[in-house]
Amino acid sequence: MYTYNKEVLSNGLRIIYIEMPHIHSVVMSAYVGVGSRYEEEKKLGISHFLEHMLFRGTKRFKNSFELLQTIDSIGGDIDAYTSPEYSAVIIQLHNKHIETGMHILGDIILGGNFRPDDIEIERRILQEEMKQFVDVKGDYVGIDDMSFSLMWKDGSTDAPLFGDEKTLAALTAEDLNTHYKKFFVPENIVLCISGNFQKELVTRCVSEIFGNLQGKFSAQKPPLKTAQTEPKCLFKKSPSQTVSFKLCHKAYPYKHKNVLIMLLLADILGGGISSRLLLNVRERLGLVYEITCYPTMFSDVGSIDIYTSTKKENFEKTTETVMDEIHKLSREGISEQELTRIEERVFSQTQLIMDSPLAMANWFGVEELLLVPKTPDTPEKQAKKIHDIKLENVHNSISEIFVPEKRNFTVVGAYSWLSKKRTISLLK
Repeated sequence: MYTYNKEVLSNGLRIIYIEMPHIHSVVMSAYVGVGSRYEEEKKLGISHFLEHMLFRGTKRFKNSFELLQTIDSIGGDIDAYTSPEYSAVIIQLHNKHIETGMHILGDIILGGNFRPDDIEIERRILQEEMKQFVDVKGDYVGIDDMSFSLMWKDGSTDAPLFGDEKTLAALTAEDLNTHYKKFFVPENIVLCISGNFQKELVTRCVSEIFGNLQGKFSAQKPPLKTAQTEPKCLFKKSPSQTVSFKLCHKAYPYKHKNVLIMLLLADILGGGISSRLLLNVRERLGLVYEITCYPTMFSDVGSIDIYTSTKKENFEKTTETVMDEIHKLSREGISEQELTRIEERVFSQTQLIMDSPLAMANWFGVEELLLVPKTPDTPEKQAKKIHDIKLENVHNSISEIFVPEKRNFTVVGAYSWLSKKRTISLLK
C-alpha cells in the first residue's frame, strides 16, 4: 500500500508525497504547466526547446556531460518530455541516493542556463529529432501533430507542434529566458516524490532547494476549438510503402465523470490482444501488423483514437473494416458478458498502477497540475468505480461519441485519389 500527502510551500509550490515503503526505488518528478498550447505560431517549439536546455549546465554542473554522468554513477535514470499542456522531468533511482537526486532535480528545474554555444548545439539536436517526422521529400508527416491540429486548432494543420526549422532557427536566448521566467514559477510547478523515502528528509531538501523560488503565474491557456458539424479529413501524400492513419472521435477530457467508460470503450476496440480491432483487422484478415485504440485526454478535451499502418493496396479494406467495427459497436453496443470481461481487465490495469512509483507519480502529479483537485482521485477509487459501470451508461456514451460529427481522419502515405475518395465516403 501507499500513503498520500500534499504540502504547499509559502511561495505556492505544490509537493505530493507518495510513500511506498515496500520497494527500493524512488521517483522524483517535476510537472510544469508549459507546452505548445501556450505558444504563438511563430514560436512553436519553444517549450520543447526549453525542456532540452534545462540539461545544458546548471549551478553545480558545468555541462550536460557532468550532469548525466552523475546520474549514471548512482545507477539512476532521467527522462523529460513535453506535451501540449505540460512538461515533465523525471528521475528514478535507488532510495539511498535520494538527496543527490533531489539536488539534481533542483539544478535542472532552477538552472535557466541559455549560453549561446549550448543553444546552438541543442538547436542542431532538435533539428535531428525533427527529421524522424520528415519524409524523403522534406515534408512534415508527424501524424499525431497533424491529427491534433485537425481536431482542435484553427489554421494550418502542417505546423509541427514542436516547431519547424524556421521557428527553431528564429528562437533566441532572450526568447528562451522570457519563456522560462514566465512558466517556471512556483504556482505552475508540482513536485511529486513517489517510492521508498523518509518524508522528513525529503521535506527538508525540498524547502532548501525550492523554497526561495519566486514569481507569479499569469499565462492563459487558449481554449481549443471543439465545434464540429461533420467528419473532418486530412490527407498527406508521402512516398512510402505503407499508409498510416488515425481515426479519432472527440470524447471526454481528463477526469470527466464518464472517463472510465471511455477507457473501457478504447480497450474493447483496440486495447488488449483479444480486442475487436486486433481480432478482426489483424488476426482474421491479416491486413495490418499492429492496430491500437487508446484515449487521449487533456484538461478540457479528449478523444478515442485508433491508429494503424498498412500496405497501399490494403488501405481501403483496412479503413472499411475499422469503420465496420465502429458501426457495429454503435448499432449493437456490447453485451453484459463483454462488459464484465473488460471491466475486470481495466480494473486490474488500474490496480497495477499502485505497484509502480513512476505510474503513481504521473497519476497524482498530472492530476494536481491540470485540475488542482480538493481531494485526489486515487487509483483505488477509480478501480472501485469500474465495477459499478452500467451497460446502459456504456451504450449512452457509445451513441454520444461514435457519430460522424465527432469523427476526424488523418492519413499519411502513398494512397491513390480513388482510395482517398472512397475512404472519405466511409466516414459518413
